Amino acid sequence: MTRSRKHMVAAIDIGGTNVRGGLVDREGNITGMTHRPSHAAEGRGALLETLKAVIDELRTAHPIAAVGIGSPGSINHRDGIIRYMQAHIPGWTGTPVGPLVTEWTGVPAAIDNDVNLIALGENWIGAGKGSRCQLSIALGTGLGGGIVINGRVMRGALGRAAEFGHVIVVPNGEPCTCGNYGCVEVYTAPGAMVRRVHHYLRIGVPSALAGRKDISAKDIIEEGAKGDHLCRRLLDDAARCLALVVWNLMQIFDPDVFVIGGGLMKAGKVFLDPFHNELDRYYQPPELTPLITIRVSKLGDNAGILGAARLAWQWLDGTDRD
Repeated sequence: MTRSRKHMVAAIDIGGTNVRGGLVDREGNITGMTHRPSHAAEGRGALLETLKAVIDELRTAHPIAAVGIGSPGSINHRDGIIRYMQAHIPGWTGTPVGPLVTEWTGVPAAIDNDVNLIALGENWIGAGKGSRCQLSIALGTGLGGGIVINGRVMRGALGRAAEFGHVIVVPNGEPCTCGNYGCVEVYTAPGAMVRRVHHYLRIGVPSALAGRKDISAKDIIEEGAKGDHLCRRLLDDAARCLALVVWNLMQIFDPDVFVIGGGLMKAGKVFLDPFHNELDRYYQPPELTPLITIRVSKLGDNAGILGAARLAWQWLDGTDRD
């Protein structure tokens, strides 16, 4: 990483595998990137050590004005505390990440949910740039969502807004990790699709994937494109359920832009054709149709970093502290 006289913030993306960080200026230019294994499965202490090491590396390379952090979980944005985190980061619930980072660095620190910041990054300089009301969906291990209105994240009363993955699309459907049944995440998230294909293979449903041990969403997409019946069924289910949620969210929020990211959006016709066909089934007055745009995310893996940077700049400017 090279030094510059420009003002920079440190932007951090905490993941289950890695903690990634970058130096970002006010225009969204990333001038330095680093990453380290998160050791999240070892618990809070190990993850905090990694987080501090990444931030220290960045601020050694260049003075920083603030730190922005994206983390999984439900976040108390005002106080910088992890309100709730599922078990894959033991001890993370209740961690005062924001105050700890300020204590380490002496600069302001802002933290928010990682998918909120993916949405904010896309709104800043990505697929949602210029939109007034942007909804985002990130298809990964699960299905996350984000709402950005007039350039600011909408978080809700408890910081849990945009949990789109747990919108129920199949009453009494397949079980979800949240404890409910029929959540859209069960049918659309690539990780959940892999779990579904393993289930069907175990009960003897025929497929070209039978006998394989390490099956990925990419395998499902490839075999679906070749005409494998089970894989096509899973992809069609995903397209149908995602289209249903997108449509319903459009009716609730009236967005001008809907940004969707993740591997499935790069799957080509085998997923996108049934997705758009299903979406077209729902009635929309022709006078309104051009006003809603569905876009594939532009920023890729850097969306979370850029969203964290944007949050840090907003925090410094006093435009997103409530």
